Amino acid sequence: MPNFPGPVAARQLYDLSREWKQGEHVVITGPTGSGKTTLARRIGGLRSTLLVFVCKITPDATITRDYKGFIRWERMKKNPNVFENQILLWPNTDKEKTLAGKVALQREVFSEALDMLGNIGKWTVQLDEGLYLTDPKQLNLSSPIATLHQMGRSSKLTLITLAQRPAHLPLIIYSSATHAFAGQARERVDSERMANLGGKTSSKELMSTLSNLERQEFLWVPTASKRSPEILNLAL
Repeated sequence: MPNFPGPVAARQLYDLSREWKQGEHVVITGPTGSGKTTLARRIGGLRSTLLVFVCKITPDATITRDYKGFIRWERMKKNPNVFENQILLWPNTDKEKTLAGKVALQREVFSEALDMLGNIGKWTVQLDEGLYLTDPKQLNLSSPIATLHQMGRSSKLTLITLAQRPAHLPLIIYSSATHAFAGQARERVDSERMANLGGKTSSKELMSTLSNLERQEFLWVPTASKRSPEILNLAL
């Protein structure tokens, strides 16, 4: 296994976060339960305003535990003059009787919010399920998300994209990201996608490291920096 620094305790994320500026983007990949949401919260919480897109149709522990105290997007829209720095966008699909109706409502609400973000800037936006949001067979919002990735630097909008299967995310998410956090990957195609982001670090070295990660470990890859990758352990 390559001699990358690590494991680095999660409390050191504050120091690592200073490596990127508002307007640059981040991608976080890993299986369910690996700590993607926890990692995203620790990164996003360092920014001035955090908006979280939650794609879950029914509530679970992450809603009540991780987003306690967040103001709902609908309330913020009604009174936009009230400053809130933690906002939850979780469409209420309870009145929809069918799964297709719930998905259609999500698409409508998320699309409207993405359009608004083009004029806001200087926020950090966490996209909880990047593949679900961009997949043509699901929400099919890859076009507005790609636009926000491309205009991020000029508008100071930071996007943090989470995904279980990195190989299936649109390439624009990787090409615009300055930092990637890669967790365990079950499929080789997913490991290869993340290993190719290492810049001056060889993909062979990164593949070896990725194959040895523990459940709550992430390989931090600063894709736009000369700094070497490091292992983050959320359990520390």
